[in-house]
Amino acid sequence: MGEYPVYDGHVYDAFDAADDRHRAYRAALRSAAPGRVVVDIGTGRDALWAIEAARSGARHVYAIEADPAAAAGADDAVAAAGLDDRVTVLPGLSTDLTLPERADVCVSEIVGNIATAEGVIPILADARRRLCVPDCVWIPFRVQTWAAAVDLSAEGKPAVVTESLPYLKRIFDAAGGPFDLRLCLGGPAGEAVISSAAAVESIVFDDEPPADDRAATEVRIGVDGRMTGVLLWTRLAAERTGGREVDTLNGDTRAWAPVHVPLDRPVPVTVGDRIPITLSRVTSDDGLHPDYTVTVGDQPPWLSPHHGGPFRGTPFYDALFTNLLRLS
Repeated sequence: MGEYPVYDGHVYDAFDAADDRHRAYRAALRSAAPGRVVVDIGTGRDALWAIEAARSGARHVYAIEADPAAAAGADDAVAAAGLDDRVTVLPGLSTDLTLPERADVCVSEIVGNIATAEGVIPILADARRRLCVPDCVWIPFRVQTWAAAVDLSAEGKPAVVTESLPYLKRIFDAAGGPFDLRLCLGGPAGEAVISSAAAVESIVFDDEPPADDRAATEVRIGVDGRMTGVLLWTRLAAERTGGREVDTLNGDTRAWAPVHVPLDRPVPVTVGDRIPITLSRVTSDDGLHPDYTVTVGDQPPWLSPHHGGPFRGTPFYDALFTNLLRLS
């Protein structure tokens, strides 16, 4: 949901839960922040990492938040922590703001369920050029998107959980109408994996990453069955060396969930089969969020724009939304 303006108190409350993500960011900030200027891009309602950076000994923290209500909440959180003198909340987009001084450390959590989906590449590229010193420390240091084959043939008809329906409508309103949006797989998603896993996207923020990219990999089938789709999920390394790597498929975190890429038709597979998977990323017409294409073997490509595109354009999405209309 971070790709669309649909955050609310329930979402932020979930982000506050102590988990692998918290432990990784906290350790990275305790190492990097003391005595330095920190910029926190997308600080959120509770200014989690801005406050953590200040408590870790940062000389000053500039906490940037685009959503006005969340920025007001961040101001309140900073005041409640007694850190008004060392944390400055700046409402607005980081790409529209300047800082009184360049930052030595940049911390951000604009990472999506597909790692680059929230526009982290252009946002941090702009921060590199205008807001940060040349040898800035980046937290996270690296984000990746991993892929594996799944078999959901025993799960019955696809359905959207009731709690998600209000967000679905708000995303459609934000995007200008309904479309076949990306869907996250609920429950213990790792149990559906039937193959090895491999990275299809890897962005290291010490480097200047490309705006658009294409990466291919192969996964090896581990059990006989039917492949009905692919899972894509984020892995995040908060620090360059050591530290905790957050795996959002099997790790302890509620901040992200794996994206389900359905195939048009199930593929029979046997142990040892190798399935090629290609992910292509092109920046959408908003200049920020990527549009993705995923190709699996000789299947028709899965086209996943940030907004627009077909509605009920494949058998999977037609069945999903037909079921939703019936229930409503």
